[in-house]
Amino acid sequence: MPSVHRGSRARDLSEGLNTAFRRLLDKRAQPLDKRVNTAIGVVAAVGVGAATLWAWQASELAMTELSWWPLAVALLVTAPASLALKSAEYQLASRIASQKPSTSRSVRVAVVSSAANLLPLPGSLIVTVRSLSEDGSTYGPAISASAVPGLCWLSITGIVGGSAIAVEGPPWLGSATAVAALLTGAAAFKLFRETAPDGGSARLLLSVLGVEAAWLIISALRLGLAVTALGVDVSPTQALALSVAGALTVAIGFFPSGLGLREALIAGLSPLIGLEFDIGVLIGSVDRLVWLLFLAVASGALLLFDSGSDESSINQADR
Repeated sequence: MPSVHRGSRARDLSEGLNTAFRRLLDKRAQPLDKRVNTAIGVVAAVGVGAATLWAWQASELAMTELSWWPLAVALLVTAPASLALKSAEYQLASRIASQKPSTSRSVRVAVVSSAANLLPLPGSLIVTVRSLSEDGSTYGPAISASAVPGLCWLSITGIVGGSAIAVEGPPWLGSATAVAALLTGAAAFKLFRETAPDGGSARLLLSVLGVEAAWLIISALRLGLAVTALGVDVSPTQALALSVAGALTVAIGFFPSGLGLREALIAGLSPLIGLEFDIGVLIGSVDRLVWLLFLAVASGALLLFDSGSDESSINQADR
């Protein structure tokens, strides 16, 4: 009998945690009040601009010292790769929700969700959830399907990045990050089994893990290119450690694409792994500027050739 009671309590605890987790996802998918959106956006933009100007002056770098070829590679190679992975991520979320969107629709959603993420709200999640809902999924499963790739990204980045932090910086911080990432991975697996059709196939799960691992590599490469453009020596483990900042902004979620917060986390983490604080600020800012330039071109192309229904998703997300 005691074992039966323990099993019942364990099931009740699991169901309670699952319910709380779904409520958290639902809350995260809701936009903030419009006045709060505007206030956060203005403060973040001004803060990033001021911090970048200060860091540039503190580093005593000159424009002639910048290396431009890494910026060209970041703009022409890694930024498009990031968008392609965003599109693949949407395709996988759709498969988890028992849908099969076309490649063109996946690319459109990737561009629109990335652009919406620049608003002071979890724009990417809102656009993705609404897009899945429009294609036939109910709201709850759409949220869960959208969350699985993101949680896998958090888990993979936390494990690898946490290990890199343990090598380059405080072991306790790296260990804590890796443990939290393992727990996140367990939550992602549970959500995947509950949401994907027939409990999900191993092939589908491996596809999700593959895309999110590629996200980690591209993120580290983008930061590495920003570092190279600034003429700073950085090791691969340092670049991987800095990628944790991007994962944390995904977890926090309601900032406009982590604007301000991501830069602050990169800057704060930099001294812990052997980089200067002002260089950390510049690394985050350079990477941001390259991505925004590419996204502006991609969004312009979308508006020019096929804005259609996905453009309305941004308008709805801003209401």
